Amino acid sequence: MKEEQNRRAWAYARDFSVPTSVLICQMAELLGDVERRGIQAVGASQDMSSGKTLDRQGLKDALRAIRTGYATAVLVREVSRLSEDSYTLFRIIEVLQDHGAVLLCTAEDAYAGLRLKNVSQRLYQRAVCFGLSLPWIEKESETS
Repeated sequence: MKEEQNRRAWAYARDFSVPTSVLICQMAELLGDVERRGIQAVGASQDMSSGKTLDRQGLKDALRAIRTGYATAVLVREVSRLSEDSYTLFRIIEVLQDHGAVLLCTAEDAYAGLRLKNVSQRLYQRAVCFGLSLPWIEKESETS
């Protein structure tokens, strides 16, 4: 939790074929969670589209914030808000990994979500190969 609080987070919401009010509620929940966790929110964006493409303005804004160092984390409700497609998700998370940023989720553990989408092992291999950090925050040990 301490490591989370040192992060500058970009909140990102996405959904497809739902009323706009659902997306607005999703963003409100994210921003509320940022406040509860004591994380600094530096920006927010959202998309009403499929998660199968990288061509989404809200996603581009979030990744631009990571690439420039303006944000050091992306906060989403769950991993699938970035993409349901494993290949597209991997491409998104590569950007975080390349820039030492992490993925924070409010409704699930980020590592568990990435594992379910079959991308955590490839990200771990990439980290070992290129000397990168893992794009999730390791859980603090029970003794610390």
